[in-house]
Amino acid sequence: MTPATMRVRFAPSPTGTLHIGSARSALYNWLAARNAGAEGTYVLRIEDTDLERSTPENVEQALAVFRWLGLDWDEGPGVDGPYAPYFQSQRGEHYRAALAELVAAKRVYPCFCTREQLDADRSAQQAQQQPIVYAGRCRDLSEEEQQSRMASGAAYVMRFRADLAATTTFTDLILGELSFENALIGDTVIARQDGSPLYNFANVVDDAEMRITCVIRGNDHVSNTPKQIMLYEALGVDVPAFAHVPMILGPDGAKLSKRRHHTADVEQLAAAGYLPAAVRNGLALLGWNRDEQTTVMTTEELIKAFDITRVRKSPAAVDYDKLRHINAVHLRDLSAAAWADAYAAWRSEWIAEDDERYAAAWAAEPMTIATLIQEKVDVLSDVPALMEFLVEPFSMTEQAWERLGKSAEAPAVLERVDQILADLSDFSAVSIEHALRELCTQMELKPGKAFAPIRFAVTGRTVTPGLFECIEVLGRDRARDRIAQARTRLASVLAQ
Repeated sequence: MTPATMRVRFAPSPTGTLHIGSARSALYNWLAARNAGAEGTYVLRIEDTDLERSTPENVEQALAVFRWLGLDWDEGPGVDGPYAPYFQSQRGEHYRAALAELVAAKRVYPCFCTREQLDADRSAQQAQQQPIVYAGRCRDLSEEEQQSRMASGAAYVMRFRADLAATTTFTDLILGELSFENALIGDTVIARQDGSPLYNFANVVDDAEMRITCVIRGNDHVSNTPKQIMLYEALGVDVPAFAHVPMILGPDGAKLSKRRHHTADVEQLAAAGYLPAAVRNGLALLGWNRDEQTTVMTTEELIKAFDITRVRKSPAAVDYDKLRHINAVHLRDLSAAAWADAYAAWRSEWIAEDDERYAAAWAAEPMTIATLIQEKVDVLSDVPALMEFLVEPFSMTEQAWERLGKSAEAPAVLERVDQILADLSDFSAVSIEHALRELCTQMELKPGKAFAPIRFAVTGRTVTPGLFECIEVLGRDRARDRIAQARTRLASVLAQ
């Protein structure tokens, strides 16, 4: 398959949030199209035939996730294309025309079997340890019998007449050659009585009419592929290439699910403060890599290197620590201004009831804060905790106070530091660091022994950005005031 033939699609059902597994499939399709350059086309088609769940709100939610991920589409909702419409709910006439073609060719027939009959057939096959396939009860009804039952009002569905003596074989771009005996598949239902299509038929009609050249999807669809190939052939249209990507497992080795695992959909990652570029990077590595050494990649690097035939056959497990690391690197690679913009956008989107104190601290010095804490942040939801030392009124955590109270050096160190900060003419992080390191020498203390009580006193936290930078950002007056509060509290405890 050459880039000139690369037309791919992703066809989500807008009935809920976008699962990581579906997002990975969407990404692989997008990367394959973008890798083909100007000759690649990425189609977004909405499978909204479940009218109760495919509400306009759910459709817009699905599209919003795609926009957030940066998976822009060349044809689809809101983007004119030659094969519109791109909503299955609007394509009824296309399915009816294709079904009429199959009826005329006698490749489908009405099946009047009741649910009770089908269940009884299934039970009998299970009891005899036979494959579960349609027994063919209605396969050879005469046209007169078919018309008579229809006229009497009997309910029916339309079944595809498979060549039960044949074998359907195809070469999957990931899994290799696969063969299926049609007799073990049987005659499958492709449409309801009103002509509305079931999944396999609708997908074949849509993919054929939209000239899709490669279907990239999860390997849970492997069993659908021979059924669809038979339909392509019956309609006399080209059969696309297929690439079935492995399932995604959770960190515990179980199939990734929203019930079992804490982060299984894209919106949860967005809410936690992951960057779209980092999510694209992390999802791409769930089953594929450029080489064994490279973990962090820009989107441009992903596009250039992506090759669907390099996707592994075995399931891929989500490693949230690895994803967090990837996100941290992407965040640190941003300029301070871009980082500040990313945090402001995340804050606006995901902090519904913002704490006015944090908002005020951020609004006052966004670039200063960005420069100060950017290296400490793995995900944007880390930021509020790292900003806490700037928030007024000031408070000290119990952990920080406990560690301060256990520091034998704290009273003497804080007394000296207060005077040092009062006397500094250049209140910059560089000058503060020089003065405090000189204090360590004078007091014959290791830096860790001296700096820890200072950190607890001025920030009220045990984990903070750089100490000297924190003091500079706080300013002389606030830093000295906090040291004074800590000294008073220490003196009160020691006096008891």
